[in-house]
This record gives sequence, structure tokens and C-alpha cells, in this order.
Amino acid sequence: PTFHACVYACRYFVVANAMVCLFSAAALAACRSRAAMVPVMVGDLLALALLYSAVGAAAEFGILGERGNSHVRWAKVCNVYGRFCERAMAAVIVSLIAAFANLVLLMLSILTIHKSSSYY
Repeated sequence: PTFHACVYACRYFVVANAMVCLFSAAALAACRSRAAMVPVMVGDLLALALLYSAVGAAAEFGILGERGNSHVRWAKVCNVYGRFCERAMAAVIVSLIAAFANLVLLMLSILTIHKSSSYY
């Protein structure tokens, strides 16, 4: 059962990244109108939550593969599949950097709209 959880976490990671990529492309096209800015920002927040959860799930199983787990009698597998583990962890790190950059861009967009609004 633990191996299947690892496979599902990797699939979740790939599908979540693809969904966030597609949403970002659609949001970029939708941001031409000022009325779509708030719904796009809410969607960006949801996409970030999805992306961070996928990165966390994939990183957890990456660490489990590298260190093993004596409670479930999982041996270390990264010493056997070293090249795969290195590439998987590189993908997780790059995705985490992209998620952080997306968060910074979203915060800058919110600040820009807040400064230009006439509410305050």
C-alpha cells in the first residue's frame, strides 16, 4: 500500500503542476479586463494552495525514499534508483521555487491594485 501512495503522490504532483500551468495561461488571457482581476486573484490563491500541497506530498515521499522508514519496513530506495531520485527531487525543488515566485507575483499584484483603488 505504501508504494501505491508514492505513485499517487507523484501523479498528484504532475497533475497539479499541469493544472496550475493551464490556469495561469487562462488567467493571463483573462486579465485583459479589469473586472476579471479579483476572480483571477482568488483562483491564483487556490492554485497556489494546490501547488504547495502537491509539492509537499511529493517531497514527503522523496524523503521517505531517501531515508527509508523502519516502522513500515521500507528500505532506502534512492541508493538503488539514485538517478531517478535526484531528478524527482530536482523537480520538487524547481516547483517549490516556481510556487514561491508565483506567491510573490500575486502579492505584488494585490498591492498594486490596492494602491490604485479608491476604497482607501
